[in-house]
Amino acid sequence: MTTMSIDILNNDALRLLHDMEYLRLIRMQTETVENPTNRQSLSKQFAGALHLSAEQYEEFQTALKNSRAEWERDIY
Repeated sequence: MTTMSIDILNNDALRLLHDMEYLRLIRMQTETVENPTNRQSLSKQFAGALHLSAEQYEEFQTALKNSRAEWERDIY
């Protein structure tokens, strides 16, 4: 038996697959895919995950800004 994953681009193709399943040519196993618009944004999902104090947060932000600034420098 060969297992495949396909994306349905047209509802007519889905009807064709159902007909093939009815004729016992294939067996469909549907999986639900989470809609990305329903997911929580990463910023909300990970907000406060580091459990930093205000001082630690400021140090972290400063380190991030410095590391980003280094990418803008010309390295010879």
